[in-house]
This record gives sequence, structure tokens and C-alpha cells, in this order.
Amino acid sequence: MDDSMRAAIFADMDTSPNESQLDFTDDLSKSKFRKSQFNLSVSLTPGELSAIFDTNVAQSRLNSENGLFNQFLDVLQAFRISSPLQLLEILQYFIDNCIDTISILKDQNQNVDWLEQELNTWRLLLTLFQVQHLEPEEVNNIVSERDLADALFKEDQKLKGIQRIVDWLEHCAAESMENEFMKDAKHFSDEEVAWPNTLGQLLKKEIIYQSSGSMVTQLDPDAPTRQLRPIHDLDQVDDDRLLTQVFNEIRCGRLEKAELLCCQYGQFWRSAILEGWQLYHDPFYKPKEEQKPTDEVLGNPNRDVWKACAWKISSDNKTSPYWRATLGILCGNIDAVLPVCNRWEDILWAHLHTIVNVAVESHIQTHKSNNFISLPEKYWEYKMSLDDIVAELKSNPKLAVRQEAHKPKRQIQQYFMTNQFRELVNVMADWAENSLESDAQFLRFLAHLILVIRWAGIEHDELAANLIIQKYIEVLIPMNDPTLVAYYTSQLEPTSQVIIYSKFLEKIGLSEQRTIGLMAAEKFSLPVDEITKRIVETYRNRFTNMTNGQDLFSEITNDDYELISALDWITYYSHQVEEAFIQINAVVRNFVAQGKIQAARLAFNKVQKDSINRLLNKADIDIEKLLELDMVSVSGKIQSLILEYLAYKCYLDAEEGFAEWFHEYHLTKPIEPMKLDGNADYAKKLIYDHNIQQYQTALSNWKKNVSSSSQIVVEQLFNLLFFPNGWLVDHKNNDKNRQKHFELLRTICIPKIFMLLHTILHSAERYTECIKLAEYITDKTNKFYQLFSQADLKKLLAKIAESSVCIIESHDQQLDPWGFEK
Repeated sequence: MDDSMRAAIFADMDTSPNESQLDFTDDLSKSKFRKSQFNLSVSLTPGELSAIFDTNVAQSRLNSENGLFNQFLDVLQAFRISSPLQLLEILQYFIDNCIDTISILKDQNQNVDWLEQELNTWRLLLTLFQVQHLEPEEVNNIVSERDLADALFKEDQKLKGIQRIVDWLEHCAAESMENEFMKDAKHFSDEEVAWPNTLGQLLKKEIIYQSSGSMVTQLDPDAPTRQLRPIHDLDQVDDDRLLTQVFNEIRCGRLEKAELLCCQYGQFWRSAILEGWQLYHDPFYKPKEEQKPTDEVLGNPNRDVWKACAWKISSDNKTSPYWRATLGILCGNIDAVLPVCNRWEDILWAHLHTIVNVAVESHIQTHKSNNFISLPEKYWEYKMSLDDIVAELKSNPKLAVRQEAHKPKRQIQQYFMTNQFRELVNVMADWAENSLESDAQFLRFLAHLILVIRWAGIEHDELAANLIIQKYIEVLIPMNDPTLVAYYTSQLEPTSQVIIYSKFLEKIGLSEQRTIGLMAAEKFSLPVDEITKRIVETYRNRFTNMTNGQDLFSEITNDDYELISALDWITYYSHQVEEAFIQINAVVRNFVAQGKIQAARLAFNKVQKDSINRLLNKADIDIEKLLELDMVSVSGKIQSLILEYLAYKCYLDAEEGFAEWFHEYHLTKPIEPMKLDGNADYAKKLIYDHNIQQYQTALSNWKKNVSSSSQIVVEQLFNLLFFPNGWLVDHKNNDKNRQKHFELLRTICIPKIFMLLHTILHSAERYTECIKLAEYITDKTNKFYQLFSQADLKKLLAKIAESSVCIIESHDQQLDPWGFEK
């Protein structure tokens, strides 16, 4: 950036000492977003910013204070911080948002004190950061006191910053001054001359009210002091009110208004006195080529004399306290000012104004060879720093001042003034953590302060900063606005991003809203893979309970449905297919262990049709022939996932096949017609014979269907028992917890499968095959016997014994009781 551009940007800061160095324009009718003097954005201008916002949406947001959440986000989204000047522009937009909302809330007769405090804090930050980005300048060709003062402010950034705080305090006072109705002279007197009642009584005119005591006999301005007599009682009341308002105008940085007020009341000498503090400047001492036609001599050439006299008047206890304070603030006599300062901001203003006064005077007397009139020693003894002033405010004898100094927003302002940013962030974190004023708006304010501190490159405690932003996000989550939550989550470190945003998304149930939530996460570069994974794992940890479920069709609970629905998160992105298999397998595994076969099938069906193709990087694979596929080129982890998936498919098919067979065998068997009595007539016998014929036909068909379905289910059950390499036997499984679950499932499911097999075979009168089950159990290759508890084994052997008895009772002479041929 060249010097000419920098000079143009900060031209508004080079104001004269008696002018405010802040320009806070309150004309909201000109534009929705005020044009900023710091707009150097290449990609987006403030006009473009307002154009891209939906006007209808923006207007509706402004209907209440809650619109601030989205307004602040809109500003942050419109900028990518690449230079300090953009940070200044963001602060200006924050100020605009607060001003707009204050105007609306006032129209609704709502309290705006909290927002005005925030507005003033943003203004303070803006002015302090403006000063920080000014580079010291060397000033040449100094010919006057004003030139010396200007040079001092350009060379000394710290003093410049103090002066800008003074300007900020004056601007805040001007906005909040309660006595605005007293700005016209008519509020102090009906006359345009000074002390009209005193004048009338001295001229022996008829007046309604005579002074209560002896009064001055002369009417020059020094008469009350010289004669030690008061003016007329009514004039004294009016005079006190006038001097109070004059001080208030000075407090608001409106010197010209204070002078005009004195003139309107006929006290021209006071207006002239107020001019006496001005620094002297004679431009005609400059070389002729540097002079301008508009140049004029300004200020007071005898300012040192004026200052000494003002000090003396301000030290006179017989003078009006507010007139003493007025002269005291102009000449640097802080002892005359503090007695009328009852608020935190007034005391701070008085101290900072005195710092600037003493520093400028010291600089002028050091660099000028004039014979200045000596000022009192007490003037030069003022050595307080900003830190000293803040400490004094916190321990001030006045209770109201002490309480104000310890309020959160005042503390924030104090920390910024003293550049104690690390302490500030830690204190704000304590407020957020301990719920001190932790309403949503206050947390919004704290969170954006943290973002400003970060973007300004200020060193601070990141853990404390992240805590504040997390607390803010917690109040945003109930608003169900994914964009709001996603943006501020993106300002956290990656681990917290996963935790916070997954917590937000897991409460979303509708598919469309889930899509919007993930799109918002992608927009702000959140780690969506980790987030979706964590959502599923959170539900799994919350609702999973690995128990030995024996009920074949346990009822599905609402928690189960929530867990199954959560699996959709992991199937949203195609590149997460491996993780999808991991999570879905885990959920199915737990449902099977609990005996919730229907829930397990619902979870199992979350695997999309093309998932295995994508997992194996193959175009088209028949899932029925997957076990025959050569998976040499596939990693061991993927092989393990696919085999587990197929194992569950085999088990669920077998369970559901048995359930269908059970229903068909027990509930669809035709019912034999009731036999007729021997005395039944011929017609009934014909009907009965017809029914019997239909029954026998239906029974024959039923037996065929049952036999067919029995065979299918038996094959399914045997397929599970003799699953390649063993059902849920994974020698490549390095996950001990997963291996433990596999072992539990085998002890639950394998004995159950044997029982189901026996039930079907026995019902089909295939007793020999029933007895052969014992051989499978004792086989040392598969070692099924290791999976049986003593009770399960005893129960199954008892069933096999029943089948053996059935062989004996069948009178089949070719078989022994164990089903072998004799």
C-alpha cells in the first residue's frame, strides 16, 4: 500500500485538537449499511453486501433483538479477513447493526441499555484499532504551538490512542445526555442579558421577587468575587443551571455549543474565556509558497497567561463547582473536575483529558523557546497512567463508580484500553462458564469479541477463546439454524468442531433438514466425515446394550428407531462406504445380541445396493455369489467387513425363514371339518363329503408347501452353521472389543440355530437328521460344543432324545434308536 492511499484512508483522523476525532454518523435513512471509509475489499463492496442479502428476510430479522444473530453472521460471511483494514470495516458494520436494532427497539418501547453499551464498546474497538494501524510520522516545518501538538499526536501513538478514547467518551456522553432540553437559552432565562433580575433590582425597577439578602452593587463579571456578594437569588439559580449545562457541553466535546449557550444568555465573557485554551497558530510564519489564501491566525498567543488564570479560578472554592470544573478540564486542574464527576465514564474522561493536557503542554514548553509563565507544581505532578486510572476506578470511594467499574462490559472496555487481552479473554471465559450474564445476546457479544481479537492477531489463550465460542454455539443450537451453528463451529479447533456440530445434527430427524445441515457444514469446511461418524457412535453408545437376548422377535423401541435412523448419516456420502459398513455391522451385531431381529433387519437394510460394489471397486457383483469371489486383491479389513456383513445376512435370512415356516406350520394348517352324527340327513352328508374332499386337497397342498419351506429353512440354517471359515469367525480381526462381541454372538446364536433345526426336522418327522445334530455338536472341527452352556446342551439333548423315542415308536425295524441301520 503506497503512502497516498494510506493517507486517504486515515485522513479523517487528522483533526484539530478541539474537534472530535470520531465520526459516528447516525443517519440511517441513507442506506441499510453505512459506507465505510475502510472499504478496500476487492471481492465485495458494502453496496454489494446489502444487495446479496434477501431484503425481505433481513427486514423480518430486524423485528426484534434476535435479528442480531443473523445480522452479525451476514457481515462475517461477506468478508474473508486478509488485511487489518477489513477488520475495521467489519467493526463498522457491527456498529451499524447495533444502531439499526436500537432504533427498532426504541420504537417498540423496549430497554436498549444493554445494546447501547455493546454499541459503545464496538466503537471503542474501532477507534483503538484505527490508531494501532497508523504509522508514526515525522513532521517538518513546525512554526506554532498547534504544529507542535499535531506533530506530537502523529509521533506518539500511545497519546493518540488516549486522545481517541477521550473523543469516544465525549461521543458516548453526547448520545446519552439527559439534559438535551436545556440546550436553548430560554431554559435558563426569559431574557437575553446576563443576570436580568440583578440588573432590574439595581436599576430599582419593579420586579416580582426581591433578592433575599445583600446583593452586588455593580454588574461587571468580577463584581461577585470582588465585592464578596451574590447576585440576585433567581439569577443565581439560573446561573447554576447554565454553568452545569456548559460543563455538560464540554463533557460532550461540544465546545462551540457551550460558547453559544453563554452568548445566548448574555454572558459573552464566559464564551471568550472558553476560547482562551486554544493553541496558537500563525500560518504566516511559513514560507510564502506554503501559505494559502484561506489561512488565518488561530488560537491564543497568551495561552500561558490564560492557563495560569484559569488554574487560579478553578482552585477558588467560592466559584461555582461546575464553572471550576469547566475551566479545570481546559487548564489541566483535575482536582477541580473530579468533584462534579459522579460516573465511571466522567472520571475516566477527566483523567485522560488531563493526561493529554499535560503531555501537550510539556511537549510545547520543551520545544519552544518562549518565556512561559510558570504553572503550579501540582500541574506537573500529575503522572497517572491508564493502568493507574483503571485501578483507581475499581477502588473509587463512590460506590456507584466501583460497581460500574466491575460490570462486565466496563471491564471489557478497561481491558482493551490497557491492552490486557490475555486477561480479558480469561475473564470472559469465566463469565461464560459461570453463567454470569450468560444470556444469548451477551454470549453473542463475547463470541464476536473473540473473533475480532483473533483476526487482529492479538495473542491470547486459545482454550479460553474456544470455550466462549462453544458457549455461544450452545445457545444457537436450539434456534435450529444450521448456517449459524456451522459458521461459529468452524471457528473452533477440529476436535471441538466434530463434537459440537455432531451434537447439533443428531437432534435433526427429517431427511431434508439433515441435508441442509450437512450442506452448511461443507460450506464452512467442517470435517463432515468425522461428524457423521460421531453421530452414529453417539447413538450407539447411548442405546446399545449387549445382552443375551432370547426372544426371537423382541419389540422395537423408540430408541431403536432413533438408532436405526441415525445410520442414515453415515450413508450420506458415498466415499464413506467403508465406515458405513463398520457402523451398520456394529448396530446389527448389537440388535442380534438383544434378540431384536426386526430391528437388526431394518439396520441391515441401510446398506445401499451399490455399497459393496463401491467397497470392492467392482462394477457389478451378485451378492449371492460374493462368498465365491476371489478377494485376494482386497485388503484384510475390507474382507473382514464383507464377511461380517454376509454372516448377518445369512443369520437374518435363517431367522426370518424360520419365522415364516413357523407361521405357516402352526397358523395356516387347514382345519378338518367336524364329523357328523350318525343320524345326519343325506343333504348334510353330501355337504360334509364335499368339505372333507376340499380339506384333504388343502391339507395335501399345505404339506407340500410346508415340506418345501422346511427344506429351504433347513438349508439356510445349515448354511449358517457351516459358513465358510465359521460364522463370525474372523482371524484377521484385531479389534478386541469386536472379537469379544463375535464370541458372545456365537454363544447366543449357534445354540439357537441348533434348536431351530431340531424343531423343523422333528416337525417334518426327519428324526434321523435330528439325531445327527448331536454328531455336528461333538465334531472337533467346528467345536460347536464349546459354544453351549450346560443348560442349553442339556435342553437340546433332551429334544434329540425325544426324536430317538419317536424312531422307536415308529416301529421302523430297520433303524436303531440312534437312527442307524441295524
